[in-house]
Amino acid sequence: MYYIYSCAMTEAAPTEAFVISAAIDFGTTYSGYAFSLKNDPSKIYTNKGWNADKLISFKTPTCVLLNPQKQFDSFGYEAENKYADLAEDENHEGWLLFRRFKMILHNNEVFWLRSFLQNQVNI
Repeated sequence: MYYIYSCAMTEAAPTEAFVISAAIDFGTTYSGYAFSLKNDPSKIYTNKGWNADKLISFKTPTCVLLNPQKQFDSFGYEAENKYADLAEDENHEGWLLFRRFKMILHNNEVFWLRSFLQNQVNI
């Protein structure tokens, strides 16, 4: 299960209030993250490794799996593996696996998103 947290920093916010620095690499093909704590900023923590069968990686594919109700199910290797299992058992109808969608997020025109969806899932 994935949780996304956000916070807004203002110029009035004291830097002493923050105890963690985090970086998220939302890549076109792979994504990852790293963070450090205020009390030891030179020690950088990364994901212990996403598991893709026999491969352990600090990054995971930038892909999202939606269930038949069009709700988020999983991300990365978990999404790829689950979709592969569903397809192998011929139970993947209605499931949507999106890959390499990052660059479309940079374009503000609805036309491109509609075109992408039509090409990917015939929506």
